[in-house]
Amino acid sequence: MEALLSKKSASFTATAALTCALLLACALPGPAYAATCADVQASLQPCVTSLAVLPTAAPAACCLGLKAIAGFEGDIGVSGTCKCAKSFLTSPLGVSVSVNVSLGVQGLCGVNLGFNLASDIACA
Repeated sequence: MEALLSKKSASFTATAALTCALLLACALPGPAYAATCADVQASLQPCVTSLAVLPTAAPAACCLGLKAIAGFEGDIGVSGTCKCAKSFLTSPLGVSVSVNVSLGVQGLCGVNLGFNLASDIACA
């Protein structure tokens, strides 16, 4: 009788351990979302008018976008993020951004992108 109980106990313990492992695996976060150029460009969209002429205060949506872009640098790197932003600003929009305006908007938002959005600065 004791051997039968021991087998049932071992079987129950193994089942319980497997169930716990499966529940733990389901609770762990999945792979992180990786940012793309489209994410950088969408985040930069609210800044287009602010980057044309330095405003006295940057719009909240622009600041949120710049902060998001700073976060994307971990996914696609500073150089990749810079290239995505520059391609967005120079393509159909044709926005010319000066160094002073770029740094000014970043300063108003309290964000340092690690690169300058100025039109004449090359990305590394």
